[in-house]
Amino acid sequence: MGEDYFVSLVEDRPDSGMWHTGPNAAWVTVTHRPTMISARMFDMSHFAAREAALACCQMMVDQSRLLKCQFPDRIGAAA
Repeated sequence: MGEDYFVSLVEDRPDSGMWHTGPNAAWVTVTHRPTMISARMFDMSHFAAREAALACCQMMVDQSRLLKCQFPDRIGAAA
């Protein structure tokens, strides 16, 4: 994953105070630092939420790189 991604975790703890008795649901946010593209996922497993958010963020970063590569060609074709 390296230094390009920042991962933040927010646990969803119930108001009853019994959060330590079972798995804790979590919101995981993964941010790609150079482009500031971020993805947020929710799951009962921290690991599953992190992996899903990372995959989604990587997909969006790859898509943005693809669009940047094709962008000058589309401008030339439109003009």
